[in-house]
Amino acid sequence: MISDSQFSSSLFHGIKAFQVHGHGAKSIDFRISFLERFYTLENLTISYYEIKELFCTEGDTGNEEMYAGTLSTIRNLKLVALNNLKDYLWKQDVQVDHILPKLETLEVHNCYNLISLGSSSASFQNLTTLDVWNCEAMKYLDTCLAVQGMAQLKKLRVRDCISMKEIVATEGGEATCDIVFSRLRSLELVNLPRLKSFCSGSHTFRFPCLQELIVSGCPELEIFSKGVLSNPPLLQKVVCGKNNGHWCSDLNNTIQEMYSIKAGFQAIEYLVLSEFSRSIEIWKENVHGSLDFKNLKVLEVYECNTMTYIFSVSMALDLVQLEDIKVKQCPMMEQIIKGAEETEMDILLLPTLREIRLESCSRLTSFCMGSITLECPSLYKITVKDCPKMYAMASTREQEDIEIVGREKTPFFNHKYLKLSSTNIKKLWPDKPDRAISSNVLDLQYLFVKRCHNLEYLFPSFLVKNFERLRLLSLHNCENMEEIIFTDALAAAAEDGIPQIYLFTKLYFLML
Repeated sequence: MISDSQFSSSLFHGIKAFQVHGHGAKSIDFRISFLERFYTLENLTISYYEIKELFCTEGDTGNEEMYAGTLSTIRNLKLVALNNLKDYLWKQDVQVDHILPKLETLEVHNCYNLISLGSSSASFQNLTTLDVWNCEAMKYLDTCLAVQGMAQLKKLRVRDCISMKEIVATEGGEATCDIVFSRLRSLELVNLPRLKSFCSGSHTFRFPCLQELIVSGCPELEIFSKGVLSNPPLLQKVVCGKNNGHWCSDLNNTIQEMYSIKAGFQAIEYLVLSEFSRSIEIWKENVHGSLDFKNLKVLEVYECNTMTYIFSVSMALDLVQLEDIKVKQCPMMEQIIKGAEETEMDILLLPTLREIRLESCSRLTSFCMGSITLECPSLYKITVKDCPKMYAMASTREQEDIEIVGREKTPFFNHKYLKLSSTNIKKLWPDKPDRAISSNVLDLQYLFVKRCHNLEYLFPSFLVKNFERLRLLSLHNCENMEEIIFTDALAAAAEDGIPQIYLFTKLYFLML
């Protein structure tokens, strides 16, 4: 209605803040020109919206049209969860300096498919604050050419970007240049587990006004800059975690000293282990618990060709804040948690674990091996893909048919989302009534099963009543699957010929 000019333009004269929220669903066509009617707009937020190009739209003829207008009043732009933006925020030929000539603050949060900002040297000439958070595919912030245009930048924050390898990237064939952050006062680099350096090129960097530098959760950061680095005259220390800071003659020496004393592992929240990385060597050496991983929230393990397991039970006891674990392409991995044959412990509690993803691990047989009971009360999602030897989530010894273990209040499979693909798992739940499975605890809502050829059925009949919240069920290419609901002879005798009615009252999508 607003786009069709059904309201007087004077109605919006006093509006200074405007939010476009797409709720993650397929959104209506939102054209940036829509904002021209807000003459005093200063703050713009676009979130959870299916927008493919920020300043390009599809015209009436179906051709792509570049926005040529000016939003001269906008000073603060926040972009959240725009996951249809691929690679860059906008195309290289978009004249951002013309569209947003007075932009001072840019926040980019949860945009999972961005590789970098992709701006030009003229894009951010008035920008004073740049905040990038939780962009998991971003490998670098921007190019040397682009950051040279950030002459007014005062505060730069880059946090929780697990793929970030450097902040300023050098493009192929780019000449060595002198880059001056003439007004930058605060630089914050937090939870960047792959970060190797601020810049790997041979450029000269100067920070004449830098007063605050926070470096935390960057275990692979070995040197600040490989080129000439002019020592920041106002910087007295590098803050890492809760300590008083580090300083050793100059910035590069300080970062190197922090690297040598493993400062990046102190209170670390995000950790990536990969073959030949320093992190994996330190992880293997930490058998006696000299390093504290109690703050670890996200662990990603990929292409580790020698590890047969990740945690012992004693190591796993410290993971009280672990929320997410991803293991991918580890050909020798047999278990994630290896339990001791003899232990006084009965229960291993991972209270905050929400998501498990296991992919392309050819020798993986189970998530947890041993007689200990694993409890994950917060578990929401399990994905297992291309793990052909995996036959159970938890087992006491190899090749044993295993029931899912747990306590009445907190079973291991108390989650909402389960996706299994190309595994040899034989059954998902016990085929006989068990105290470990309560009618009140199973909260499964989404179940996907694909290429699991050892499965003959999904649900034992006695357990079906527990899945009243199931909303989506998808079965694909399971060669030995004979039935969805299995009733054994004892259960059939107990029912004494009485027809059973199974109610899936929430189920709205079924694919077989």
